[in-house]
Order: sequence, then structure tokens, then C-alpha cells
Amino acid sequence: SAGAADRPNVVILLADDLGFQDIGCYGGPVETPTLDALAAGGTRFATFYAGCAVCSPSRATLMTGRHHIRAGVYSWISDESQRSHLLEREVTLAEILKKAGYDTAHVGKWHLGLPTAKDDKPTPDQHGFDHWFATWNNAEPSHRDPTTFIRNGEPVGPLEGYSCQLVVDEAIRWLGQREDSSRPFFLNVWFHEPHAPIAAPDEIVSRYGDIKNKAAIYSGTIDNTDRAIRRLLAKLHELGPPEDTLILYASDN
Repeated sequence: SAGAADRPNVVILLADDLGFQDIGCYGGPVETPTLDALAAGGTRFATFYAGCAVCSPSRATLMTGRHHIRAGVYSWISDESQRSHLLEREVTLAEILKKAGYDTAHVGKWHLGLPTAKDDKPTPDQHGFDHWFATWNNAEPSHRDPTTFIRNGEPVGPLEGYSCQLVVDEAIRWLGQREDSSRPFFLNVWFHEPHAPIAAPDEIVSRYGDIKNKAAIYSGTIDNTDRAIRRLLAKLHELGPPEDTLILYASDN
């Protein structure tokens, strides 16, 4: 079993700039059968507030449970021009769970400060993550074939594929390579989609309109993410029964 009943696995799935009425279970226009099934089998919140109205502060609040200003994050972070970052003294969910015996991994967008330009910024491993595969901010030049990923401090270089699928590839790889599969895990999956610059496969975009139409591409990024989540859930079900894992899906703001 992937986790004990008294210590469930924890998976956070975070979208970036998603509108809550975009997805199917909230009456949205995008086909999201995976998310719809999670909502039908779990709890769907009708009233919910992000930690802040912009990216980095919202993520700081999610990770610490504290006001983002107290955590050292005042607005969205530009590593090139700002020294701000999630303060190392702050206790994150990853640190708490790691202390409780969990394996921990972060995959996807980070945007809480990385030493890409200012060398004194902490990395996710200093915030409780055993493994990390992240970008400082967005997938660039777009969701397609991103070049900005860093794995455990080492730049990965150009990748082929779409960000949401690449992030899930990394998550599945990490889940399959853990040394002790009896230990519970905390997997933090922060997607770049549907934040700009957007891109999705033409065959998905065409379901929502012309392949060059930005609204159709936006919908395609959400649909593609739902498909990536379906692959991740299949891997989780390989590891143990669904009741072993607590899954939270939300948008950063």
C-alpha cells in the first residue's frame, strides 16, 4: 500500500490563473472529465478564497498557512529584479510532513524565489522537499517545449512536449523511484497552465475553435492538464487504493 490509513498520501494539484467557471464541474465550457470525477467523488467547494489575488503571495499562503507578507512575499516575484522570496524561517507543509516521515516532492511552477539571479535565495529543498523539478516562474517560451526547468538545482535545458504533461512525467517517475514505497508521500504538483504564454496540442485546441484562436488555446491548455492529471491518478491507483491518498485541486488565484 502507498500509505497507511492514519497517514494518507497528500497530493496538491494547483492550476495557474484558472477561472473557477472554466472547468466542467463548475459549469464551464472545457471538457474536464478527470476533475469532474474527482469533484463527484469528493467535496466540491462552492465558496473558496485564494490566499491573495496574485501568484507568489497566494502560493506562500498555501505553503505556510500564514499571511504572505509575514512569509516575506509581497507581490509576484521577479528573481531578476527582486530579493524577495519565501523566507527560510517559515515552516512549510512539506517540512511538517517530512518531519512526520513523508517523502516529499515538488514538480512544476515554484515562483517563491529561486537563486536564478540572486544567489542567496533558498531552493525548494530548503523548504522541505526531497526532490524538485521546477521553474522560477512561467514555462518559457510557452507551455510547448519549455526551456526553463531546473531539477534539484541543475538546469534541465530544452524539453519536448507540453508543460503539464512534462510535470506529470516527472511526478510519475519520482513515485516509481522512491526507495521505500511503504512510506507516505507529499506530492506538490503546480501546473503552469492556463497562465500565459499559452500553448496546447492542435488536436485538443481544435475541439474549442480555430487553432489560432486564443480562447480556444486557453481552453486547450485546461483540457490538456485534465488529461495529464488522469495519467497521474492512474499511477496513484497502481500504488494503492484511492482512499490512501488525499487530493486537493485548486487554482492559485
